[in-house]
Amino acid sequence: MKKTFPFLFTLIGLSILGILFIQVTWLQGLFLLQKNQLIEKVNQAGVIVSADLGKKLNGGLAFHFPKKSLSLSGGGHSHSFEEATLSDLYSFHDLEKRLKAAMAKYGLQDLSYEFALQDKKGYVEIKSKKFEDVFVDELNTVQTRVSIIPQEILETTGPFETLIIIVPNVNAYLFKTLQWVVFGAVLFIIIVLAAFLITIRSLIKQKKLSEIKSDFINNMTHELKTPLATISLAVDALKSSKVQSDVKSVDYFSSIIKEENVRMNKHVETILQAAQLEKKEYEINRQLVDIHDLIQGVIESFKLQLDAKPSSVQTQFEANPSEIWIDEEHILHVLSNLIDNAIKYAKDEIDITIKTKTVSNKMIITIEDKGIGMTNDTVKHIFEKFYRAHSGNIHNVKGFGLGMSYVRWVIDMHKGSIHVTSELDKGTKVEVSLPMVDPK
Repeated sequence: MKKTFPFLFTLIGLSILGILFIQVTWLQGLFLLQKNQLIEKVNQAGVIVSADLGKKLNGGLAFHFPKKSLSLSGGGHSHSFEEATLSDLYSFHDLEKRLKAAMAKYGLQDLSYEFALQDKKGYVEIKSKKFEDVFVDELNTVQTRVSIIPQEILETTGPFETLIIIVPNVNAYLFKTLQWVVFGAVLFIIIVLAAFLITIRSLIKQKKLSEIKSDFINNMTHELKTPLATISLAVDALKSSKVQSDVKSVDYFSSIIKEENVRMNKHVETILQAAQLEKKEYEINRQLVDIHDLIQGVIESFKLQLDAKPSSVQTQFEANPSEIWIDEEHILHVLSNLIDNAIKYAKDEIDITIKTKTVSNKMIITIEDKGIGMTNDTVKHIFEKFYRAHSGNIHNVKGFGLGMSYVRWVIDMHKGSIHVTSELDKGTKVEVSLPMVDPK
C-alpha cells in the first residue's frame, strides 16, 4: 500500500491535468471556430447590402446639380457637376433597415453592431451612433469592409465607396451563444474533479484505516501478552514450595493473577463491544436507576488501580432526584471507560472529581481529572474508532482506541450528548448530559 499509493496519486493527478488540458484546448478551438464563422456571416451580410446599394449607383453615371461646389467665371455662369454618392441616395434608416434584414438572414438578429458608409476619399458619410467609439478598438471587435461597386462597371478598379461593419464585444457575444456548451464543459470538469477527489480521499482513508488496524492488532497482541506473561510468572511462583509456605506471598501472587485476569477480561470485553457495534447488534433496555449508586459501584471496581499510587476521588452528588431512565449495563460501561481514562492518563498522583446535577430534566455527569491532558487536535479525534493519542510508540498508551467510540454510541442511543474539554498538562473534563425521563 505504501508503494502503490504514491503511484496511484501520480496517475490520478496526471489524468486530471490531461482532462483539463483537453477541455481547455477544445473550448479554445470552439471559440475560434465560432469567431471565424461569425466573421464570415457578417461579411456575407455586408456583401448582400453592398450589392443592393450598388444597384442605384447606375454605373457611376448619375449626377446631381449642384452638390459640393458652385463656381462663377466672368459674366457668365459656370456650373460644377459632381457624381452622386450613396448618402445622396440613401438615408441612415434605409441603410440600417437593409443591414438588419441581411443579418437576420444569417441568424444574427441578436447581434449588436455599428456601421458606417465611407466615400471614395475616405470620409465617413453615414455612421451609427457609437461607430467612432468602437472603431479604434481592433482587439475586441470584428471589423468588415465591403466595397460598394456599381453593377454596370464591375470590371472597373476603385476607388469605391465602402460599407464598414464593426461587431464590438465579440467574446461576450460568443460566450452568450456558447454559454450552455461552456457550462456543460465546466460542469463535466467539476464532476471529474469531484470524482477524483472522492477517489483520493477514499484512498487516503483506506490507507489510514489500514495503518490504524495494523496499530490495533499490534497493540492488542501486546496488551493480551502482557497479562498472560504476568499470570504465567505468578503461577510459576505459586508452584514454589517456598512461596506456598508463606501465606502473604500466596495472597500477593493470587491478587496479581486476579488483577491481570480482570484486566484481560476488560480487553476482551472491549473487543467484543467493538464487534457488536460494527454489526449493530446492541440494544438499549432502559430502566429506572439511581445514578449515584451506579457511580459508587464503578469507583469501587477500580480500587486496585487506585490503591496502586496516591489517589483522590471526590464526589459531589447534587442531582435531585438521582433516578434516571437508562440502560444500566451500557451506562456502567460508559462510566467505567471515562474513569479508566482519568486513571490511565493521570500523572504521578490520581486526582479525579465526579459531579452530578439536574438541569431542565437532564442529568449532567461531570468527570474531571488533573492528568496529562490533551491537545485540541486529539480532542477532535477521540471519538473515532481505533484512535489513540501517542507519540511514536504504539504501546505508550494502554487500550485499543475503542472505548470513546463506544461511549459516544451509547450516549447517542440515549438521546444525550457528551462534551470534552482538555488542556495539555492540566487535565481533562468530560461532561455527559442524559435525559432523565424515557425519551420514547
